[in-house]
Amino acid sequence: MVGCLIQSASSQSLFTTTNDFGQFNSGAGTVNGLYYSDSSTVNGAGNTASPGGADVVGSLQLTASGGWNGWVGGSDFSGPSLGLFTTIAPGSTRPWSPESGYGPGTFVAYSGTISFDLYRGNFTDWSWFGINLNYQGYWGPFWAATSADFTGADGRTWTHFEVPYSINTTPATTYFGMALAENSSGAIAGQTYYVDNFQVVPVPEPSTFALLGLGGLSAFIFRRRAGR
Repeated sequence: MVGCLIQSASSQSLFTTTNDFGQFNSGAGTVNGLYYSDSSTVNGAGNTASPGGADVVGSLQLTASGGWNGWVGGSDFSGPSLGLFTTIAPGSTRPWSPESGYGPGTFVAYSGTISFDLYRGNFTDWSWFGINLNYQGYWGPFWAATSADFTGADGRTWTHFEVPYSINTTPATTYFGMALAENSSGAIAGQTYYVDNFQVVPVPEPSTFALLGLGGLSAFIFRRRAGR
């Protein structure tokens, strides 16, 4: 049971292939096939043309603006496609979509974690990243809570960022947008970096935590009995 609960909260890929990133910035995303943190060749759920289809590895190439920037130019998420929207905002309805009858959408409160990998390239000073959300009554960034360096599939040293985010209950929503957020030294302005492997990890419901706790308690009792 515990294993099933953990699996239900596993991450889901949003964007990872060159085809995925080519859809950024209204289809004008700058794609680079030489930089990639993972080796997946399966399109993510956010792909608007062929989610789950086959493509090749790659990343989204961006230019650092330097300083605080709540909306990094060129990093506008595609869509939002149905796959992207239902992954990051379960239970909500996309505005101007078949699900909403091509009218305003409705958002329900939700929290989760978006993660992504970033290669800083030739950065010469500090930088921090996050995700910016933009919808009716809300505009602002959610900054990464943690980061960790690792060796990517291309052999370079990438940084994995984990960004907790939340969505507010919002009726009659007429628009929704997402992009990267950057908070960094002005010294890196104009320098190039690469982003790959966007994923979403849902936050388990309180009932899930309770069941996990019961599972742990059962295992503890079993060990106590076995030790007698």
